[in-house]
Amino acid sequence: MRLLEQIPLLNFPAPLPKTLLEVHQCFDVPAVTDVRAAVRAAVEHLLPQIKAGDTVAVGVGSRGIAHIGDLTKYTVERLIEHGAQPFVVPAMGSHGGATAEGQLEMLNGLGVTEAFIGCPMRSTMDTKQIGQIPDGPALYQGVDSIAADHAILISRIKPHTDFRGPLESGPSKMCVIGWGKIQGAQIMHSYAGPGFRRYLADVARIYEANTNFRGCVAVVENAYDEPGEIFGLTAAEVGAKPEEDAQIRAKKYMASIPFEHVDVLVVKELGKNISGAGMDPNILGRLLVIRERETYGPPDVGTIAVLDLTEESHGNAAGLGLANVTTLRLLNKIDFFATVTNGVTSGTFGPMRGGIPWTMINDERAIQVAVRTCGQPWATSKIVFIDNTLRLDRFWISPSLRDEAAAHSRLTLKGDVPLAFDDGFIQSPWKLKRE
Repeated sequence: MRLLEQIPLLNFPAPLPKTLLEVHQCFDVPAVTDVRAAVRAAVEHLLPQIKAGDTVAVGVGSRGIAHIGDLTKYTVERLIEHGAQPFVVPAMGSHGGATAEGQLEMLNGLGVTEAFIGCPMRSTMDTKQIGQIPDGPALYQGVDSIAADHAILISRIKPHTDFRGPLESGPSKMCVIGWGKIQGAQIMHSYAGPGFRRYLADVARIYEANTNFRGCVAVVENAYDEPGEIFGLTAAEVGAKPEEDAQIRAKKYMASIPFEHVDVLVVKELGKNISGAGMDPNILGRLLVIRERETYGPPDVGTIAVLDLTEESHGNAAGLGLANVTTLRLLNKIDFFATVTNGVTSGTFGPMRGGIPWTMINDERAIQVAVRTCGQPWATSKIVFIDNTLRLDRFWISPSLRDEAAAHSRLTLKGDVPLAFDDGFIQSPWKLKRE
């Protein structure tokens, strides 16, 4: 019997709550009130190195950075006012199927288009070696950015999904993975988490010394998935104390699921625009990386059901293996070429997270399987429903979590809503399209 014939037969009923409680979470974090002014000030920090008439390659990645189109547009705007000649290049390793066209398509899908940003876009996967760390990786830069007089990045600084260190996700990593295209990404990922911890500071120094890299417009986002800080870092400040300090602040601002124990976590959607890992392990409390023993938590999560894949992910279902159960809707959206290419390129970060969980015909059956396998009595299991791992200012909980939520200082209870299905597909608290 073929897979698609078997999936509709899988049915493991379990009691689900009739109602959920809507909860709002408030975070005490900074927020940028004028993104344009903050970006222009950040670019100003880099302008002493750039003369009128100089060409500038602006590297933009595929991560779901809030307002990435505006960040790029305002960066380009200030460079043009200065008399420079900017153009945008993808800086995203193996994403977009590791093709020049696919990477431009990803940027266009994020709102970074020539018409909007006001300058040309160029893309290639060709690279040149620009240096090598002694006893470490060779380093590369794409010929698209090498062709410019200067190269700068638009980079978010945040906790990494796969390892811990003083430098994690940020411009130092984006140099080797972003400027280096798939070649740089494959080589660096072969050193896994220990390599990133050991080499990122050295990476930054080599790009500073050997290339046209001048620095970055850096963003630290807050718990509301909005810019908390925007500032400039010169190449000398990338991979050094200013970036390390920003990493500390990023961890402080990060959102979280505010319960120590969750039996079932239901996630509406995953995607590369949400996290490099599809769903952020920092939020899930679940790592799943080969040869990395560290676990992330709290929360202590029993089972995870993920129901859909974002359109912005373009079929890349990286991180699906972090879940225990999923839906046929999601499975039908997977681009296996893009997903496996990204997973293999990421080395030890890919295999355990790249598997396909148990797949059910609809949302209701998927959630029932998660309840039946969470290790707690089904009828009283603690269930949390979230949109994705980026947005945790609003979520829904089962009645079994009411008392904990009411006692939590960051939480406000907003009232009951039905947990409603139409032919097995969730209609409330959020509605998902059938596929």
